[in-house]
Amino acid sequence: MKRYLMLVVAACLSFTGCMQSQGDAGKAPRLSGDTVAQIGDEKITEKDVEEIISQIPAQYRSKYLSSKGRREIINGLVEMKMLAWEARRRGIDKQEDVQLKIGLIIDQTLAKEMESSLKKSVKLSDADIERYYREHLDKYATPERVKARHILVEKQDRARELLEQLRKGADFKELAKKNSTCPSAEKGGDLGWFGRGKMDPEFEKAAFAMKKGETSDVVKSSFGYHIIRLDDRRDPKTKTLEQAKKSIERALQKEQADRRLAELKEDIRKKANVKVNDEYFKRFDASPEAPEVEEARGSGEPEEQ
Repeated sequence: MKRYLMLVVAACLSFTGCMQSQGDAGKAPRLSGDTVAQIGDEKITEKDVEEIISQIPAQYRSKYLSSKGRREIINGLVEMKMLAWEARRRGIDKQEDVQLKIGLIIDQTLAKEMESSLKKSVKLSDADIERYYREHLDKYATPERVKARHILVEKQDRARELLEQLRKGADFKELAKKNSTCPSAEKGGDLGWFGRGKMDPEFEKAAFAMKKGETSDVVKSSFGYHIIRLDDRRDPKTKTLEQAKKSIERALQKEQADRRLAELKEDIRKKANVKVNDEYFKRFDASPEAPEVEEARGSGEPEEQ
C-alpha cells in the first residue's frame, strides 16, 4: 500500500505545477461530511489527504501541512482524477496495452503488500535477539585502530637528519610533503585510520606501541626508513546488546521473512500449478549472436584504403 501511495503522491504533486489555482475558478460547491473534493461520483476525503501527506518524505512534509500545501495536494489529485475520468469515458482503460500496465501495477502492489504482511508477521523474542548477539558478537566488536602520519625515505642517515629537524621544531606535515617517497606525502604523510594487519609488520608494531601525539624514532621496514607520528588512537570496544538490539531485530526480521517468503512461493507454485513454457526460450537460444564490435585501432597505423 505504501508503494502505491508514493506513486499517487508523486503523480498528484506533478500536476500542481501545470494547473491554475482552483481558488480562482469561482465559488466552489459545498460538500458534506469529510469530503474535500468530488469528481463525478468519486470522492476525495480528509482521510485520503492525511494518508497521502503521511507518505511524503519528512524533509518535505511540513510544506504540505498548511492550507496552501493541502490545496496543492487536493488540486493535484483532482487534476489527475479528472484526466483518469475522461480516459475511462473515452475507453482508454479498455485498450489492451493499458490493461496490461494496470494489471502489472495491481499485481506489483499486491505482491509488495504480501511481502510486507509477511515481514510484519515475524515475531521476535528477547531470547532470539540475545542468541543472535552471542553468535555474531564479532559483528559488534570494533578492533583497536590508530591514525598516523609518516615520512618514508630510502636512507637511514636521511631519516635521522629529518628526525633531528623534527626534534628542533620542524613541521611534520611540511617535511613529509618535501621528503617522503610515499604517495601519502601530498597529504602531509597522513595515512588515515587503520587496524592491525594492514601495514608492514615492523611499521605496525611501532605505531601501535605509541601514545597519541608521540613521534617515533627511525623505524626500518621492507619499504625503507620511517618516522611515524601518532595523531590519534581508538581502543577496541564492543557494542552492548542494548546498543545492537535494533540492528539485530532488522537482520533477524529480514532473515526470517526471506525464509518464509521462499517457503510461501514454493507452496504457491504447487497450489497454483505454476508452469513455464521452456519451448519459448529455445527460439532465442537458437538465434544468431550479435556480431562483435571491431576493436578500435590503437597502433597509430593508417587504415588501408
